[in-house]
This record gives sequence, C-alpha cells and structure tokens, in this order.
Amino acid sequence: MTLILDEVNEFEPMLINHLEHLGGQKQWEYLPQIKTTAQLWDNFRKILYQLNQDKLTQPLSDTEFNQVKTIINNLKTPYQAGQFLYGLNGVSQVEVDLDDGRHVYLTVFDQSQIGAGNTVYQIVNQIERKAKTPELKNRRFDVTLLINGLPIIQIEEKADRHIANEALEQMRQYIDEGQYSDIFATLQILVAMTPHEIRYIANTTIEQFNTDFAFQWQDEKTNEPITCWREFANKVLSIPMAHQMATNYMILDGTKNHEMIKVMRPYQVYATRHVLDQIHKHEFGYDDQRLGYVWHTTGSGKTITSFKTAWLAATQEPKVDKVVFLVDRIALTNQTVDEYRAYDPSGNQIAATANQFDLGQKLKTKQKGSIIVTSIQKMDRLVSNTKFKAPDKNIVFIVDEAPFHSRGNVATD
Repeated sequence: MTLILDEVNEFEPMLINHLEHLGGQKQWEYLPQIKTTAQLWDNFRKILYQLNQDKLTQPLSDTEFNQVKTIINNLKTPYQAGQFLYGLNGVSQVEVDLDDGRHVYLTVFDQSQIGAGNTVYQIVNQIERKAKTPELKNRRFDVTLLINGLPIIQIEEKADRHIANEALEQMRQYIDEGQYSDIFATLQILVAMTPHEIRYIANTTIEQFNTDFAFQWQDEKTNEPITCWREFANKVLSIPMAHQMATNYMILDGTKNHEMIKVMRPYQVYATRHVLDQIHKHEFGYDDQRLGYVWHTTGSGKTITSFKTAWLAATQEPKVDKVVFLVDRIALTNQTVDEYRAYDPSGNQIAATANQFDLGQKLKTKQKGSIIVTSIQKMDRLVSNTKFKAPDKNIVFIVDEAPFHSRGNVATD
C-alpha cells in the first residue's frame, strides 16, 4: 500500500520521529523548543562549553562567545565553511581570549569522533529566519540536522504531488537571499525531499548552483534510485552515515577562482568504502597483494573517487604508512598532482616526484600519511635498479587506468 502525504505538516513529524529512532535506538535528539536563530546560537554555546570542559572552568561569557560568533559569521562561502569544519588534521578549533586572561583553542568539530565520543546529534525544525533586506520575506526552514550544535544538513520537504526540484528551487532562493549565513553558514549538504523522491546536493553559492549536481541515492546491489523517504533516511541520514557524508565523503575543491565543496555520488561512496574495508582487513606481508579494482566510465568522477580513497587510506587507516598513486603516463603526473592538491584540505598531504631518485627518497621518509603521485615509468625504473631495496613500510598502491592484465592493483606491499 502506498501512503499519500498531501500535506507537509503530515510528512515533517513523521520524518522527525523516524530520524529520532533510526535502527530502533535513539540517534538524533529532537529539540522542539528551538525555533529561532538566537536559540540556535545558545544551543551551540552550551555544547561548545560541554565539549571543552578541560579548558573552561565556567560557561562562555557574552564577550568570549562573541569571538566565536564572529569567526562563524565571517564564513562567506560553503568552501570557507568546509575549511573551518575540517580544521587542522580533521580537528576544527576556535581561538578565544578568555576573561581570565588565558588564550585557548576550543574544539568545535573532531572528525575522529564521528558517531562516537561526545559528539552531539540534534534535530530542529521550523527555524524562523528574518529577511536580510526589507523587500524580502521572512523564512522558515523545514528540518535541520545539527552536529555539535552547528547546522550541517538542511532538509526541505514537499508533499506528494510535488517534485523534489521545487524544494531545490526553494533552497536556491534561500542562497540567493543570503539566508545560509551566520550560524547557517556551516551547512554542507542540502536535501530536497518528497515522500517518494529525494535529491541531495552540496551547499554552494548562487553562481555555482546547478541541479545537475543534485543526486539521487542508489541501492548498492541493484543500482536503482532510492525513492522512499524512509529508506533514504535509513541509508543516508542515520548515524554515523550522515556525519560521514558531511565529512569523509565531501570534497573541498580549492581550484583557484572556482572554490567549492562537492558531495560524492552514491557509487563513489560505495567504491571508496569497499576499498577502505579491504585495506582495513588486509594483513600486510601475508595476504595477496591484489585487493581488487574499481571500474569507472569516462566522466563519472574517477579523480574524486581515487583521491578520497587515497586520502582516507593515508590519513585514517593506522596500519598504512604511505599511499602511492600511479598514473600510466608521465604527462599525467603534474595534472594529477594539481588536482589532488586542490582537493587536499591539509595543504601538505600530496607529494610529487621529480625523478626516480626523488621517488625512492619519498618512499623511505618517516612521514606518515603522505600520498605520493608518480608514474608507472618512474616506479619501474626505480625497482629495476639492482641497488633498490624495498622500504620496510606498509604501502598502498592505487593504479590509475590500469591495463586489463594488471587489474587488481588497488594493491598493497
């Protein structure tokens, strides 16, 4: 039987109740009393104190918290917000001069605590937003998912007999009106939802808003689009998946003059996750070195998938010392380095190789977590040298556009 929801005021409570009890256990905490921007700031202020009681002897004063608000208010683009949330090595912090004279760094967001630790997950709805200029209207946002008190995922719903594009257009209008600002500047993902159609898109600027990048979620086995709101909520908005989507599966694209955040498509997420699972289970030095291959069509976003796989393996898998990304033509090396560096949120994770000697030196260094981009030709010349000795390290090799006979070279050594 198909349930027809003709009114959003029927749909929204069902969505919130479902999110509260995903998987039969409490996941998101619903805060029905929060309806204004000021109340959102107060909620974030309490959580910031809760997260930093090792540094704070009492809740933040107005003077202290205004310093935090200024930092967030100055986030003018989703890309800047992504940089802020990522922080240094996955830990976002704010500098505050306390009233007692101390200068402290307060933790806002820690990617190592996804779905764990003291991370706080909350739901608010019908937040009142004042018009930014007199000629515009006041607005109400449907459902907002907060992580550690900051808006991270915005959901706009439409009733049955409407289409998701109407909700996308509504959010495009909010962007145009400057509504995704102040505490809402931290939004990473926008979700347009009807009971039987859902699309998600990375938050963006009005100039870069393009519904071609509003994706449907797909079933991993059948590749069919997920059209039921409950199933989408189960697969994408559960914890830790929702948090991973807004962090692990986001790309900070720092391409000059085109800075933006990008959210991965479902097949990119599935591919990345499977490779990482294989690496995690792999026994270095014992198991078959060939872990598998990922097949992509032209234009399907292979660079993003390969980068995220390399980056997460290098930074989040403890037993991996280095990742080597091999391209099949020397001419592609610089292009790949430029693309990877544009995506690297830390700014120092990607290492190019000038020649085979340089490659050999980078393989030997003690620096953990680096991604070395080089060509198959340089690697071949290095290992063919009679003086070459393989470093005693756990190294993951990812081969770009591997020929058929070498498939399986999402490999380890």
